[in-house]
Amino acid sequence: MNILIVEDDSLVRELLIAIVSSLSQTVTVKEAESVDVAWSIWQKSEIGLVLCDWNLQGSGSGLELARRIRSEDSDVPIFMVTGRGDRNSVLASHRAGLNGYIVKPFTPEDVLTRLTPFFKRKVSLKIPDTAPDWDHWLEGRVKHLDHLVLLPDAQNVMSMQWKDELPTAKTLAKAWKDDVTITTRLLSVANSNQMQRYGRSVSTLVEAITIMGVSMAIAQTAAILLNQGSAARLPVIQKQIEHYARQGQRVAEEARKIAIKLKLDPAPYYTAGLLHRLGEFALLEIIQECPAPDESLNEGLLDELLQQYSSRFGNAVKISWHLPLQMREFIGAVFVAPLDTARRDLLIMHLAGLLAQEQPDHEQLMKFKRFLGLDSN
Repeated sequence: MNILIVEDDSLVRELLIAIVSSLSQTVTVKEAESVDVAWSIWQKSEIGLVLCDWNLQGSGSGLELARRIRSEDSDVPIFMVTGRGDRNSVLASHRAGLNGYIVKPFTPEDVLTRLTPFFKRKVSLKIPDTAPDWDHWLEGRVKHLDHLVLLPDAQNVMSMQWKDELPTAKTLAKAWKDDVTITTRLLSVANSNQMQRYGRSVSTLVEAITIMGVSMAIAQTAAILLNQGSAARLPVIQKQIEHYARQGQRVAEEARKIAIKLKLDPAPYYTAGLLHRLGEFALLEIIQECPAPDESLNEGLLDELLQQYSSRFGNAVKISWHLPLQMREFIGAVFVAPLDTARRDLLIMHLAGLLAQEQPDHEQLMKFKRFLGLDSN
């Protein structure tokens, strides 16, 4: 799919190129700095989507270009990218037949949110006859990690954790009451043996959130969104996502139990456990975007790609999600034993990771239990 980007500011143009290139491997970007060059490209190429600045160098404006394109093609999506946000400018864009309006300064999320529905409608999902070069595909994504929107649904939920004031249980219950998957999961967790405190079952969502705590409810919901199934996913990818979701749940439960034994707030430890495979989740979603034949991706190859790229995608998610330093340290400690044995918080996370393993190293378990002053049984 050819996307035409018309922008006379080279820095903005390069940013837009990076953002739209992350949509799919099938994207080819055509760029122009002026109306005349853009019109020439339009006449010579089959353009599937247009991003155009309002104020351009030389003769004509972006709005004039949009009108000329619309006079020839009533279907191609056209988006105006501009610093003008006043009512008259918006109305003028609407009258010119534009599909959308992106106001500067924008974020990658702003652009992708506006473009994705139109892109999915226009792009052909024809499967290539040959298997893709996975290293080339993923290295291309790695170059633009700063601009990729990774796991946005889970990010939107988790961002509630880092605000100055947490939402109330009632607020969350109101927001999630119509989502059957979230409601069922939170009620199930609240009624589990580990959470049950009152000797009676919980029947409402607000009660469930109150019992487990707002922070844990947010973390659980983010985990649901990370593991949300899709009919479009390749079975080999869905299998891995479900595996990492189960692994995250095990680490979270072990971390929660240790924190409670040590009379600490279990919420941050539980959250870190659920999120410790963020890199794998992000990488699997990126791999799914590649229009590859099913048989080109087997379990062996997928394991190799996960080992090679998941840490880089994990770091990108932590940055784009604005995870607090403490949460990043907690996640890192699941994988790497802390050098500072005085950091009980990190020791807890490493021990939780060991306990969650199917065949943990008994000697290591005993060592970290001793560090924490826990019963070695």
